[in-house]
Amino acid sequence: MESGREETLKTLHAAAMEIQACDTVETACERTVAAAEDVLDLEMCSVILHEDGWLEPVASSSSAPADGVRRVRATQGLAGRTFQSGESATIDEITADDESDPAKEFYRSGLSVPVGDVGVFQAVSAETHAFDERDVEFAELLVAHTARTVDRIQYERALEDRQATLERQNERLERFVDVVSHDLRNPLSVAMGELELARADCDSEHLDAVAHEHDRMTSLIEDLLSLARDGRPVRDREPVAIGALADSCWTHVDAPAATLVVDATLTVDADRSRLSQLFENLFRNSVEHSSTSSQTQSGNAVDHGSADATVTVGDLPDGGGFFVADDGPGIAAADRDSVFERGYSTQTSGTGFGLAIVREIVEAHDWDIAVTESDAGGARFEVRVA
Repeated sequence: MESGREETLKTLHAAAMEIQACDTVETACERTVAAAEDVLDLEMCSVILHEDGWLEPVASSSSAPADGVRRVRATQGLAGRTFQSGESATIDEITADDESDPAKEFYRSGLSVPVGDVGVFQAVSAETHAFDERDVEFAELLVAHTARTVDRIQYERALEDRQATLERQNERLERFVDVVSHDLRNPLSVAMGELELARADCDSEHLDAVAHEHDRMTSLIEDLLSLARDGRPVRDREPVAIGALADSCWTHVDAPAATLVVDATLTVDADRSRLSQLFENLFRNSVEHSSTSSQTQSGNAVDHGSADATVTVGDLPDGGGFFVADDGPGIAAADRDSVFERGYSTQTSGTGFGLAIVREIVEAHDWDIAVTESDAGGARFEVRVA
């Protein structure tokens, strides 16, 4: 008796290896049914998998009636109870009013085993008391491999679908970039050229207003291009020292009266170019809003570069990221979820894309960003990388 058990286990192991090697759900289910027939002598059996609230037959044994398995709701009959409870069950004698809800009237006993959380394996017989604990044990051993294989294949399919979706999105982004780069820039360049010719003929404040709007359109185009490019998933990363990069990015910010304090030792794996854009946008945001605060207090127009803001870059206390903080007016708690939205701006001269681009860069790295209050009462942007 024991030698027979060992032989069955050995054969089941070989069948399991074949199931795990399958690359489609259908093939894995067909191999499962074949093993149940050949190794466990379960002549009428099937694998039914869950899909959108239904248990759908995927594979059935060759000796089962053609209409011996049917689609049922995930709460219906013995299959539904097994799927919901996650526990195996046997019925020794199926009666006419039995809640097991057999597909055929001549089914007299049944075995039902959950296939992980993805479906159910069932076997039936025209005889009563056809299944015992040994059948349950071996069936559970068999379909455990089926469940793992189905999980793996479905996960791989989900990854493939996600990759295909990303590729389609990237294609749309490429087309968008082309439109912005050419179809918008070209007529804007023509308009700017015509403006210079007009200025040569006459001097008018209206032409200055047109020039201002041209500059604003140019800024909008550049920000739109940044949104399109920086939102793509980061594939190539390199170690980047936060402190050194922050110092370098500060030189590109027109803020001679402002001060940068760097107290960061963290090194992150990142796209250096995009991370530079992130720092420059955060720096400009801090300086510009400090300028706005100064203007409000003095009542005089203040250039962005004249703000005496202090901007600080440092490591988060737990070492899981970095922050950029300032001593400006800060961001009201009610507005902190809105500042990253595209087009959000408290300044009439701003495009409203600066912080949206920051968020795109953060999400492209699979990081998180939050805004809170700095120690000086200003804004503090915390980027968590782990």
